[in-house]
Amino acid sequence: MKLRSGALVTSLLVLGVGTAGLSVSSSAAAPATPDRSHAYSLTRAKQVVVTRVIGRSVQGRPITAYEKGNPAASRTVLLVGQMHGNESAGPVTARHVVRRLAVDSDVRLWVVPTMNPDGAARHTRKNAHGVDLNRNWPTNGWRSADRSPRSGAYRGPSPASEPEVKAMVSFLRSVRPDLVASLHQPFGSVDTSGKARAYAARLAHQLGLPTRSITVGTPSGLTAPTMTSWYNHGFAGGAVTVEYTKHPSTYFTTVRAGNGILRASGAAW
Repeated sequence: MKLRSGALVTSLLVLGVGTAGLSVSSSAAAPATPDRSHAYSLTRAKQVVVTRVIGRSVQGRPITAYEKGNPAASRTVLLVGQMHGNESAGPVTARHVVRRLAVDSDVRLWVVPTMNPDGAARHTRKNAHGVDLNRNWPTNGWRSADRSPRSGAYRGPSPASEPEVKAMVSFLRSVRPDLVASLHQPFGSVDTSGKARAYAARLAHQLGLPTRSITVGTPSGLTAPTMTSWYNHGFAGGAVTVEYTKHPSTYFTTVRAGNGILRASGAAW
C-alpha cells in the first residue's frame, strides 16, 4: 500500500510520558500473520507523527495521545495503558510502544499511556474526585447505588461526570478505532465477555495469558459502565480488557507485551 500524498505530518520527538467474577477457558491457537506493506522505512515506522493532549484530569494534568504508523491507513488501533492509577504495569508497555517499537504502514496506531494521571501520581485506583473511572462510563448499566467516594468502586455522581472519561469519550468518538486494548491488573487474563473474541484470543496467545469472562456485576441485559463495554455496545469496532498479573516482569511489560499487542493488532513492523 502506498501512502496518499500529504498523509504524513512532521514527526515529533517522543517525550517521557507521565505517567467481578471470573470464569476460565483456554486461549486460542496462533493467528495467521497479516501481510506487510512496509511503505516507509524502519526509522519512519518508529516515529511518533502526532502528539495530542485530548483533555485534562481533575487536577489539570494532561491526558496525552500519541499517534504512530500511517495517519491515512484504513484501520485504526488504540492502546490504553492505564485507567486505574495503582495499576502501573500498563503504562510501561504503552511507553515502550511509543518510544521503541515500529508500526506498520497498514495501521494507524494511537497510544494513551494513562487516562488517570492524578491517580497515577498518587498511586491510587481512583481519580482525584474518588471516582473509579472504569465505572463512570455513560451506559444504561450505570447505577448510583453508592454515592460515597470512599467506596471501593464509586461510580461518580452521574454517568461520564469525570473530565477524564469525558476526554476519552470525545477521543473515541473522533478516532473510532477498529480495535481497542485496555490494560489492567492483576487477574492475569484476557477478557472474552465482549464481542471482539477473535482479537481477545490473539492477545491471549501473544501474551501467554488465559482467556476469561470478566464482569463487574452489572445485571443481565444492561451494559456495564466500563470503557470496553461502552465501546463494544455503541461502535462497530471491538474493545478488549487485558489483565496483567500483579507483578509482571520488566521483560513482559516491555518486550513481550509491547510486541505481542502489536502483533495481535496487526500493527507490528
